[in-house]
Amino acid sequence: MLSDQARYRLIGTVFLVAAAAVLLPMLLDGEGVESMQLDVVAPAEFAVEPDASAPPDMSAALEARRQLAAEIDSDGYSVETGARIGEPVLAPEDGARPDAAGPAAGPTPAPRWAVQVASFTVRENAVRLRDELLTDGRTAFLSDVKRDGETVTRVAVGPFVSRSDADRERGAIDQRHGVRAVVVEFSY
Repeated sequence: MLSDQARYRLIGTVFLVAAAAVLLPMLLDGEGVESMQLDVVAPAEFAVEPDASAPPDMSAALEARRQLAAEIDSDGYSVETGARIGEPVLAPEDGARPDAAGPAAGPTPAPRWAVQVASFTVRENAVRLRDELLTDGRTAFLSDVKRDGETVTRVAVGPFVSRSDADRERGAIDQRHGVRAVVVEFSY
């Protein structure tokens, strides 16, 4: 049986002999490989006509942009609710928003509910509580809101279709985590 080193040397030698058997006759032939001749093709002549159509009317898009700029601050938070755009809006039933300045959104035909467990100025604390609630099997989520220029991260559970389900969950969370959670309306 050959050692690994001897086997590698033997394989290398066989490879080099085979390569030499193929390449040496080609090199020593004298004629070599016949070169290809390519015909030069002149570029095609074509004319490009300038676009004579009128530019699109952008006034509607510009107006929508101005309107959106009035509703959203430079950090992406709603001026009305204080909630980050795309995140849930959590508001107490009476319409007063403990986490944001401004009036509440209009009533929804079929309100949905959530349980706001706590609010934190340090996001890591909110993440820790949310992860604890997720470990308990609850559908917990985070929602950022601006309050007096400061970003607050809320931890909530939900949404719930019925107020009674939200109340029941609030009671269970209060007992399990020693907090005073509150039931709020949930919307986007």
